[in-house]
Amino acid sequence: MICIFLFFCFITVTTLEDPCFTTKLIDDWRRSVANGDSSQICDNVLEEGWYRVVSGSGELMPTVCPYGGFRCGTTTPFWLSSSEVTGSLYPDNSSTVNRTTCGANYYGDCCEKTIDIRIKDCGCYYVYYLKPTTGCYSAYCFGNQLPCPDGLTSSTGFTPGCTNSSCARIENTQEN
Repeated sequence: MICIFLFFCFITVTTLEDPCFTTKLIDDWRRSVANGDSSQICDNVLEEGWYRVVSGSGELMPTVCPYGGFRCGTTTPFWLSSSEVTGSLYPDNSSTVNRTTCGANYYGDCCEKTIDIRIKDCGCYYVYYLKPTTGCYSAYCFGNQLPCPDGLTSSTGFTPGCTNSSCARIENTQEN
């Protein structure tokens, strides 16, 4: 009886400590590297911990410097640097990796600031152990899609594939 109880406690503690089950959500399409608007997202108040990204703009942190200033809704966008990594920047097989993010500035310095993070493979998605950024306005980037413009739609509500929603209804009616 004691063995069963201890086994159950071990499973419960393991599940609670697994970041795949204990993450907070980030659902903000403005973090997309395709977003050139300076909506001024600031992660200097972000609570340190594990996060899952669920935005329709995409869940992956970009692995290329977001040139052009004011990307990802901020003035200093943080992206996943590959300078010290050979092979994939993202883990596989339920593993966790340590990675460095770089904060790019408006003037073209792609790695003006750095923050060490962790990434875990959860099978169908990744989770990120993020820390607050330094200063404002700086934020982590995720994804590369934008919402469909007004009057257009897609199966996800995001690019690519945005079409005129009234035309799509006409085409579907004509096919039936």
